[in-house]
Order: sequence, then C-alpha cells, then structure tokens
Amino acid sequence: MTILRTAFFEADLSDAQKQDFYQYMEQEVVPIIRTFPNNQGVILNKPEAIEAEGLQQLLLMMQHSYADQETMDAALASEARVKSMHATKAIIDKYNIRVHHINFVRD
Repeated sequence: MTILRTAFFEADLSDAQKQDFYQYMEQEVVPIIRTFPNNQGVILNKPEAIEAEGLQQLLLMMQHSYADQETMDAALASEARVKSMHATKAIIDKYNIRVHHINFVRD
C-alpha cells in the first residue's frame, strides 16, 4: 500500500501570476518536500482542461508518496515539513491561494 499526500491549490490568478506560482512551487517548495524522510517522490499536476464548473480556479494538484501511514506521519512531523510550510505560506499569502489536503491510498 502507498499513501499519497495530495494538496489542491485554488485561486483566481492571471496567467502571469500562475506562471510565478508554478515557478515558485517548482524551485522553492518541491525541493524541500523531496527532503522529507522516506519520501518516494513528488508530482505536480497542472490542469489542462477542467470540466467541473465549481473547480475552475484549480491551479495545481501536488502529490508526495510514502510506503505507509506511519512513514508519512513521520515525514509530516519532520523539520523539513516545517520548512516547506513556511515556504508554501509565502506564495499562498501572496496570491490568497486556498489549499486543501486529501490523503489517498493506492493498493
């Protein structure tokens, strides 16, 4: 079983703001998340087309994965997690971005 920690980022941004957001996430936040203990990888998914009218402000789905719940819990309790939270806060405050986390299980 794999646990996927998923974050959905939502906001109404201009194209230039979106590019700034994506660049910041790729250059500042993702490298920190890659240092989480026992992280199996980080994936960024940018929407190509959104059919659901209520989700038109979706900017990004980010996932990082772990072997099991205990391993993810340890990663989320790490100093690297605190560092990533501070880095993420800078960009979400800049653009008033909403973040929603959902943990998924992959068998």
